[in-house]
Amino acid sequence: MSQKSLFLHTEEPASLRMVQEWTTFLKKNNFDFALIDRIDLTQEFPQIFDKSGNKFTIDFLNDRQNYQKKKSSIKNELMSRALGAGRSGLRVLDLSAGLGIDSVFLAQLGYSVTAIERNPLIFLALQTALKGQPELSVKFQFGEARDFLMTKDFKTDVIYFDPMFPEKTKSALPRQEMVFFRNLVGSDSDATEILECAIALSGVKRVVVKRPIKAPALMKTANSIEGKLIRFDLYRGASQ
Repeated sequence: MSQKSLFLHTEEPASLRMVQEWTTFLKKNNFDFALIDRIDLTQEFPQIFDKSGNKFTIDFLNDRQNYQKKKSSIKNELMSRALGAGRSGLRVLDLSAGLGIDSVFLAQLGYSVTAIERNPLIFLALQTALKGQPELSVKFQFGEARDFLMTKDFKTDVIYFDPMFPEKTKSALPRQEMVFFRNLVGSDSDATEILECAIALSGVKRVVVKRPIKAPALMKTANSIEGKLIRFDLYRGASQ
């Protein structure tokens, strides 16, 4: 099967252009097409299927369960409290965008978020989803988090990191779909190295790592804030 035949599309110019753009971007960034059965571009937001029939869609507009999670304020939400509740600054660098759930949530609370995603297919799905919510203060960047941190010219107040680990049981997707998603994004085996780079980034006041409640810390922490199922490990940034 050719790479272009993986796409379901209409004959409208915009749909054909999207197929060309996605194919070119994925090939340029060495995406493993063998992982995918088909990508349906006939819907408002792309649906991505694996060969077992599992699918996922990133949809900021209609998926209210995952993308309308704000219940309180920037001062009271647990994740926001871990980031300093605005006192450490409102610019957030999210090192592992994934499905974009945490990035969107932080933007809804009032943060300005730049989120990094290294899987080219997930990045394209995130970019497409963002077009449906242009008011969100979120910007997605494609690339490796470590490379981005080494550029030295990016300024942020706080850094947020939610690495994928095998012991991570709480997820936004059903179990089989989460297996599919994990196969796409990998296990983040370089998480500790990325955290070290994040802590060393000039001007950063705080680095926050999201972890399952019983998972070991990546490094010795300055403090932690715990919920029922997850905790946020806090590290002092280079400016502290």
